[in-house]
Amino acid sequence: MFAVKGFFSAVLFAQTFLHGTRALVSTGAIFPLYIYPDDGCSAWTTLFDSITANPTLPFTLVINPDSGPNGLDSTYEACISQLLALGSNVKAIGYVRTGYATRSSSDVLDDVSTYLNWPTSYRPSGIFFDETNATSDHFDLYSTYAAQVRQDISSGSTVILNPGINVADSDYFSIADFIVTAEQFYDDFSFPGSLIINSAEPASKQVVILHDGPSTLPTSVIDQLTSGGIASTFITNEPQASAYNTTPSYWEEFCEELVSSQS
Repeated sequence: MFAVKGFFSAVLFAQTFLHGTRALVSTGAIFPLYIYPDDGCSAWTTLFDSITANPTLPFTLVINPDSGPNGLDSTYEACISQLLALGSNVKAIGYVRTGYATRSSSDVLDDVSTYLNWPTSYRPSGIFFDETNATSDHFDLYSTYAAQVRQDISSGSTVILNPGINVADSDYFSIADFIVTAEQFYDDFSFPGSLIINSAEPASKQVVILHDGPSTLPTSVIDQLTSGGIASTFITNEPQASAYNTTPSYWEEFCEELVSSQS
């Protein structure tokens, strides 16, 4: 996933609302929110509206102020706080780049610490480790990263790894809550053919992110993903270069389809 300067699966929970009785659906929406919110959070309005309109849909929002946490300002603080106040179906996850295991581990852990020491009103509840090298020789490194998140968040933490492809070592599923096993061009993806799904690599822990999608909502692919039990997904008709800093034109329809296909 691009580390975009100037700037975000749904997490599965078999739970009910704090102020209601409707359970969350199983497959949710992940939004790589690499969009600066602007004054008054105007750039996030469509996202706010989609969360309000779909209270049974889990949302995971990957917050990325500046290819990591260091671009945080008062606008971000206010807007993330507003997102988290919308409901128990919303999780904010901090973006951390790992450089396919080439980035200094101390820098990675510093980013984790920065996110998880933000004030509680806008503090992420987990970390999205981008550019994951999910091979056996780097397993201990990513285990250390995951363990740091678990240590810093005593309960309810979320660790997402993003290799963007199927993992080379299924043991990674033991240290992550979710793994992005497909981040690719829409036309190159097929379900279930593009994924490895088995007892060690369950669909319920896999995330699918597709860019360069069709101009109209791909309902058949969404229905395949939900019926197949994928943890969460993001599909955009935006090209790769702007896929994560532009809200998809059919985002609200996309969220509605995720819910209706599971009802």
